[in-house]
Amino acid sequence: MVDQVLSRTAVPSPRTGLWSRLVAHRAVIGDIAFVLVLAVAHGFDLSIGDHPPWMDWWWPLVVSVPTTAMLVLRRRMPWTVLLVVLSVTVVLTLFKLYIGGLNLAILVAVYSVCVRASLAVSVLVATLGMTFPVAQVLVFELTPVEAFLRLTGGVVNLVMVIGWARAMQVGRRRAAQLEQTLTMLDEARDQLAADAAAVERARIAREFHDIVSHNLSVVALRAGVARALIDRDQEHARQTLQELEQSSRSALGEMRNLLNALRDRDSAGQDPRDWQPTPGLDGVDALIDSVRGGQVEWRVDRRGQVRQLGSGVEMTAYRIVQEAMTNVLKHAGSGRARVLLDYGPTALRIEVTNQLGPGEAPPVSPLPGHGLIGLRERVALLGGTLTAHPVLNGFHLEAVLPCAEGSDLT
Repeated sequence: MVDQVLSRTAVPSPRTGLWSRLVAHRAVIGDIAFVLVLAVAHGFDLSIGDHPPWMDWWWPLVVSVPTTAMLVLRRRMPWTVLLVVLSVTVVLTLFKLYIGGLNLAILVAVYSVCVRASLAVSVLVATLGMTFPVAQVLVFELTPVEAFLRLTGGVVNLVMVIGWARAMQVGRRRAAQLEQTLTMLDEARDQLAADAAAVERARIAREFHDIVSHNLSVVALRAGVARALIDRDQEHARQTLQELEQSSRSALGEMRNLLNALRDRDSAGQDPRDWQPTPGLDGVDALIDSVRGGQVEWRVDRRGQVRQLGSGVEMTAYRIVQEAMTNVLKHAGSGRARVLLDYGPTALRIEVTNQLGPGEAPPVSPLPGHGLIGLRERVALLGGTLTAHPVLNGFHLEAVLPCAEGSDLT
């Protein structure tokens, strides 16, 4: 049975929509902020620093600021941005003009290319990036020590940037592989659940066909005989109706035993004459008492008018509590657990909730097993619903079984 999930349609507020758009474009916003900061710092540095007497201090800004602004396009056109920034920086260096933060812009452009490129291309980009430090050494006529330090600093910077780009590349590849693996696991989990449910349905259908088709045929035949004899031979008709009642009760008994045999793994391979009476809610207390004394503290609460329900509802409710208790004992080493039986006028609600003990790890949603799938199929036969999900520091199972007040379907 497919769980019925109730969801509320949330109307996003204008603030939420604006925040979503900002998050979606956070990369572009970060690039724009970086360009603005770099341009302001560059302009301030030029205004207080030395500049050639034959040129106003603000002339380099006309070239360097638009070049820095090219970084906004680094994600779409990384090679173009790298070549433009590198060319402008080298040209300004050849004219011995102040470049400001364009050396940092070169490193950002190198990173943008290498984060998407192979190792060979990254080496080529590093070689191109060394054009700027080499031009500085040649233009400014540095001493051998200064030239060595300048070239060594350029190599170190490029190696760090390329290494960072390669690390980001590997991280993205692993994230994509992990996402693909999770998708495949989700698909496999859904397929396993669907296959297990199909097997359960097919098994139930075969068994019910053997029992129901035969008994309903007998019931229909005897009902026809009774209708034909009701006017001329009332005694014979009465006897036929008694046989009809016995056949109906026998069919109901066989179906109850069938459900018990299909769902209870302990009854597999047993002779039908050895089947035990159908368990019911009156055995829940004994079931709880059988597991007392362990590290899990159990409590049973009942609400509403406690009464005898139909045998199908009683047995299904008992199996739900039994399966939930098994899962608690399997996955919770200690803590508290509560079983609630709420007798409503039209339905029986069953809740089993456990809270882990101190120091235990929070519950993780397991792959669906045959136990939970079997419960859903059992509840579906009665027209009920079943949900099971983790809660804060524990797990919660809830089932709702329809049952009329005062009804007894034995």
